[in-house]
Amino acid sequence: MKMFNRLTTMAVLAGVGLAAVPFGAAEAQWVFLARKALGRIHQMTEGAQNGRPGYDFATVLLDASADKVYATAYELARKNKSVRILMHDAAARRLQIAEGDRTATLNVVPFNEDVAQILIAGHAGHGESGTASMVVQAVLRVCKEMNKHCEVGG
Repeated sequence: MKMFNRLTTMAVLAGVGLAAVPFGAAEAQWVFLARKALGRIHQMTEGAQNGRPGYDFATVLLDASADKVYATAYELARKNKSVRILMHDAAARRLQIAEGDRTATLNVVPFNEDVAQILIAGHAGHGESGTASMVVQAVLRVCKEMNKHCEVGG
């Protein structure tokens, strides 16, 4: 009976140990992929259709807390005399601004304590290229203010 209890205990410990190995490897792979994605701005534009304006979207992962990223974006908008702040919600990390008749909404989403994602959606300007769009330029300004290297991804 004593031998059976020892074997059972060893089998349970071995099973727990083996189950932890793939999970640790998967977590390491996620961290590797996330590090490669940091600072890479992804941008998409949807053209105007049926008289409706087009939309421009940009997103980037930054290695900073979501609160710090939001505070930086809000402060940049507040100091920019060419834009009006239509709405800001620090608790939700959401900001909406207007420049002329164009609007953009920024959300900051925390992934963990040290990684946050900026998501911006706005009206696409006529003839704007992906790297010159208003939302991409806004992301680049936040990156620069936070001393983070960001570039438009392919």
